[in-house]
Amino acid sequence: MDSPCKAVVWYLLPAMGAELARELRRKGMPQKEIAGRLSLTPSAVSQYLKAKRGSEVRLGEKSLREIRRLGGRIASGKAGKGDVTLGVCGVCRTARGERVLCEAHMRSTGDAHCELCSARAAKR
Repeated sequence: MDSPCKAVVWYLLPAMGAELARELRRKGMPQKEIAGRLSLTPSAVSQYLKAKRGSEVRLGEKSLREIRRLGGRIASGKAGKGDVTLGVCGVCRTARGERVLCEAHMRSTGDAHCELCSARAAKR
C-alpha cells in the first residue's frame, strides 16, 4: 500500500499552493512576488493560477479559512518564510482531519476504500 504521504505530496500540497496563490492574487499581489513569498518558481505560480496544477483535490471549508487567514498575513507582510511553512503544515493537518485526501489516496493506490481513514474512524 502506498503511503498517504505520497498523496500529500502529489495532491494536497499542490492544491494548497494553488489556493494560496489565488488568495494572494485576489489581494493584488503580482505573480513574481507570490512566487518569492511561497518559495515557488513563477512558472509554478502561473500553473496554479491557471488551474493547470493543484486542482485534483477539493479542500474543505476549514482548510480554506486557514489559507485565507495565512494569505492575509503573507500579503500584509506579517508572515515570514518560517510562518508560511508552519501555516502550510497547519492547513495540511486540518485538511487531513477533513479527510480531503481519502479520494486522492484511494485513486493513487487503486483501493476501493482508504484503509488508513477507515482505521482512524474505527478508533474514534
